[in-house]
Amino acid sequence: MAADALTIETFTEYGIGMVFLLVRLYARLHIGGIRGLGLDDVFAVTGMIFWTMLTAIIYLLGIYGNNIGLDEQTAMLVPDSKMADMILGSKLAFMNWIWYICYIWCLKGVLLCLYWKLTQGTWHRHLVTAASAFCGITWFICLLTHICICRPVEHNWQIKPYPGGKSRQSSSPENPQLTKSDNCTLRGPLYIVIAVFNVISDACIILIPIPILAKLQVPLQRKLILVLMFSSGFFIMICTILRAYYSLSSITNLPTALGWADRECFVAAIVVSLPGIKPLFRNSRWLGSTNHKNSKSPYYNSDAYNGGGSKSGKTKTFVSSRSRKSGGFELDSVLHTKGGRLSEAGSEEYILEGNQGVLGAGQQDPMAIRVTTEYSLEREQGKLDQMKS
Repeated sequence: MAADALTIETFTEYGIGMVFLLVRLYARLHIGGIRGLGLDDVFAVTGMIFWTMLTAIIYLLGIYGNNIGLDEQTAMLVPDSKMADMILGSKLAFMNWIWYICYIWCLKGVLLCLYWKLTQGTWHRHLVTAASAFCGITWFICLLTHICICRPVEHNWQIKPYPGGKSRQSSSPENPQLTKSDNCTLRGPLYIVIAVFNVISDACIILIPIPILAKLQVPLQRKLILVLMFSSGFFIMICTILRAYYSLSSITNLPTALGWADRECFVAAIVVSLPGIKPLFRNSRWLGSTNHKNSKSPYYNSDAYNGGGSKSGKTKTFVSSRSRKSGGFELDSVLHTKGGRLSEAGSEEYILEGNQGVLGAGQQDPMAIRVTTEYSLEREQGKLDQMKS
């Protein structure tokens, strides 16, 4: 890929991806205000900083150059006038791996915080805890692999003499294969380590909402939208695999690796932003999360959570009023309680924005949606029918 084409693609994808992340941040501020921001927003903003540095360095690498793709002969041919720039470029390339790893794992943190709220009060929270621990461990392993794959560390930006081992030609002269000692420049094993742990951790995160979505009692079209939104992490996994494949196939061609790294960052930014942007469309027919039935009443009736029928009475969902800056909820919440515990048959769609959800004993969330079972209304209605007859 030509340098100009890489620069254009990099900044275009960066601009579009940042728009999604900024719209997500706007949605959080619009609904919950500054007090409604949480740890997931910290991860998102931190990821935006890492991606900005990552993009800037990709551009600078095209200016300064680096030691990637050199060998014993070509390294000695580098003129002394370019040595300082290439050393600086090699240091930037070394740091860019750190920014890339931190960016990708920050976005994982955004989703894990989201699922932590989603699973509040359910056994599924143990899955979030386990996935969070696994992601933290894999992040540390990837960083450690990057730092320790070449020792001493200053060999990562050494130009003369070439810090790698001797190169050898394969049976095909057009496809040279370099020895494993070229880890100081080409870092082939690092591509594999990051790809494996990245895909496995993404798979763990994607599996978390599946049992919850399976039990959601919402219209089919809305369930399909939610399934598509929460399973969109598969696109990140595909980009991760393609990045590792094409980077290893053209391991001496840095623009190829940089191009696929930026595509992965771009897709990850969109996927992670979608759940946070959804509240802006909560009143739409396809993306909304509740059935208000165009009623102006502060509550609406639903029979979906207890099976309906005259013997069980009606289920009333009461939505208390809230201000824009008092903290909102990310997906409209429907909590069905029975004896102070969450009903297994009830809807578990309660991704919250602020400090909401299941509170301590004796506390009530002023912005939660309260579900109660109303019996007296039906009996009174029966008496009215007898009087009319």
